[in-house]
Amino acid sequence: MASETNPETNPPVEPQAEPTATAAPVTWEGTIKDYFLPSDVDCMLNAGGFDLSNKDDVAGNATKIYVRVKNKSMPKQMPPWTQQNPDPAHPLWTDEMCANFKTWMDNEFP
Repeated sequence: MASETNPETNPPVEPQAEPTATAAPVTWEGTIKDYFLPSDVDCMLNAGGFDLSNKDDVAGNATKIYVRVKNKSMPKQMPPWTQQNPDPAHPLWTDEMCANFKTWMDNEFP
């Protein structure tokens, strides 16, 4: 028995438009450097021994940074805030920020 098409139960599928806008390229100047707050820079200069405001330092430590921001253990939250309840003024990185950082790494740090 042939199947019948009923417009009430099987409405026609509208073609999906392809996105026309392209995302801006992920670069140090245009994207990544703004992810690091001044307090992050100070903390890493004192505790980590590298400068989060310096592209070469960040690129040289990119894998370590990426792992920490991706697993939400960085930026470190200070009491009374915790990693599970982060400071709104010093939030953890979003998935988009992590993806942008990974893209920056994959594209060899433009």
